[in-house]
Amino acid sequence: MRRNIFILAIIALIFSGCRKEADYHPYIGENGDLAYDSYSTQFEHFWKCLSTGYVFWDVDKTDWDAVYNEYMPKFAALDAKHVAGQVVRTSELQELYKGAMGGLKDHHMVIRVKNLFPPADEEKPIAFVSPSDFEIVTRDYYVEDRISSMRSLAAMLQSLDQMYEIESPEMISLQDESGSMIEYYFCLIKLPDGRKIPYLWQSSVNMSSILKYLGASNEGGTAAAIVDHWFTAIKTMPREQLAGIILDNRCNTGGLNADFNYVVGSFINSPIEVYKTRYKEGPNRLEHSVWSPMMINPLDTYHRDLTAENIPYVVLCDMYSTSMGELEPIAIKKALPTSYIIGERTFGALGSLMASYIDITYGGPFGNANSMYHYVYTSTFESLMNGEVLEGIGFTPDKVVNRKNHNGDYKPQLDAAIEYIKNYH
Repeated sequence: MRRNIFILAIIALIFSGCRKEADYHPYIGENGDLAYDSYSTQFEHFWKCLSTGYVFWDVDKTDWDAVYNEYMPKFAALDAKHVAGQVVRTSELQELYKGAMGGLKDHHMVIRVKNLFPPADEEKPIAFVSPSDFEIVTRDYYVEDRISSMRSLAAMLQSLDQMYEIESPEMISLQDESGSMIEYYFCLIKLPDGRKIPYLWQSSVNMSSILKYLGASNEGGTAAAIVDHWFTAIKTMPREQLAGIILDNRCNTGGLNADFNYVVGSFINSPIEVYKTRYKEGPNRLEHSVWSPMMINPLDTYHRDLTAENIPYVVLCDMYSTSMGELEPIAIKKALPTSYIIGERTFGALGSLMASYIDITYGGPFGNANSMYHYVYTSTFESLMNGEVLEGIGFTPDKVVNRKNHNGDYKPQLDAAIEYIKNYH
């Protein structure tokens, strides 16, 4: 028996020697606060952590071993430059990390690296790399950056009453507990035949958090009331008056999975699987957990059976609909036969992140954003929709209406949504 075990061990060693795989590297999560004495050591830590904990190696075709072989000598050259007394600028460090990691598929990924030996004239010696920044500009429908797009969309919303007959408009901007901006715009769009469309734009996905303030006499209560007005209009408006509903997720930065319970759960009668997820459960690159279903249950609070009443549910998205901002249209499309998605192919950041899972997986963010020696924000979960992993690609709507075809104007997308509802049978 011992002889057989010995033979098996020898065979395992032979085959492991034929395969280039990263050495096991403890995955330290977001608590890692490491200081380094060289640029090459810093890069090696990044490379090993991503080799162990990056969840997309099954779909990301980057040759990670070739990246190491190409870039380790370049980081070693930075070390030699420093030892020789020459200045190593953060821009040089950034170019190396951009080359090494800028082509990765994870569109949630943000990489921040501290220049270990910055020149005295650099106030913020932090290299910053986000792979999505390099991919998004290559799209043939790219118009402008997210901030400019958000301003364009906000300007359109503020002038809606000049474009359509609008009732009960409400808009609010506030900060959540983390300091992030939350914005909502609600109104009733009145059609020429007198029917109405409850419309809601949300800048991020957090209504499940905001609704806990319903009834409070503060900004949170005001925001909760706006969300409640949209749902209440949908729930209570007579069928002959309700033409359809619009949820606008353009320029949506993402947020909370719990919102599925509202934007989907409010309109279904039984639990439904909308997609599957899995995570890294071991250190090898393709060592994933099994796929687990993402289930949504019916919600009684604002319930209305849109399918039974044949009420169209239109969702607007654009290239800046990100994370939950694009997962919501996917889930709505899967769950509700009367749904219809209009706009642009979405951002492609579809792998979710749950902080509570970091300590039990081999993936997710690592480093320390406060010490800034290193920090990588990367997805904890890989998502599977209808047999496809759309990370770095995004979700294509039923009707494509690109802003680039309309001089960057957001109105044609909303026009298309209203026209679809007007002609819906």
